[in-house]
Amino acid sequence: MAQVTPANKPLNPETKTRLEAVVKELFSSKDFHQVNMRHIAQKTGIGLNTIYLYYESKERLLFSFVDEWIRQLDSRLEEHLQGMADVKEKIRKTIWVILDFYEKNPDIATIVIMTVPFKTWMTDSTFKQKDLSMRIIDLLREGQKNGKLDPGVPAEVMFDIVYGVIHRLVYIWLYLKKKEALTLDANMYFDIIWRAIENPGNKHVA
Repeated sequence: MAQVTPANKPLNPETKTRLEAVVKELFSSKDFHQVNMRHIAQKTGIGLNTIYLYYESKERLLFSFVDEWIRQLDSRLEEHLQGMADVKEKIRKTIWVILDFYEKNPDIATIVIMTVPFKTWMTDSTFKQKDLSMRIIDLLREGQKNGKLDPGVPAEVMFDIVYGVIHRLVYIWLYLKKKEALTLDANMYFDIIWRAIENPGNKHVA
């Protein structure tokens, strides 16, 4: 999401890069309520008034970057799914891509999964993650349309199942500070999720 000044001037790329690095560092290492705009200004060396020209609050500052990170994940998922035809393998790849993204970006994972209070995040449009969410929901609907997934369960509910498992995996991986790859058991968890959402009529078909 591009941030602009009241004069509609884009944020200097170098300044934005410095802000993003500090946002990652502070919000992934401290409690959400311990971070304020003054800390961010001091850490970046950017004037507090300058930051306020572009971001009206620490929430808007953080969520603007969260929005960009989720868009990066969505773009990566789109790239990985290109050329794939089988819905089952698309869902398997979706789970792997999301886990791999958070594994490679543990600071982002910490912010998205652990740091930000849900009550605070839910008031912002980034919480819905519209592009990423709709990409996955559309994939689930595709699976229902071609008979692979349970037609009696709304695609939105299936989405909650998929994302619920993924977020739980990431949360435990972060909390326990596990050394092994987050994607190590991706196939095992995919198999569990698949059994929960597949079309019951296909379960006993050879």
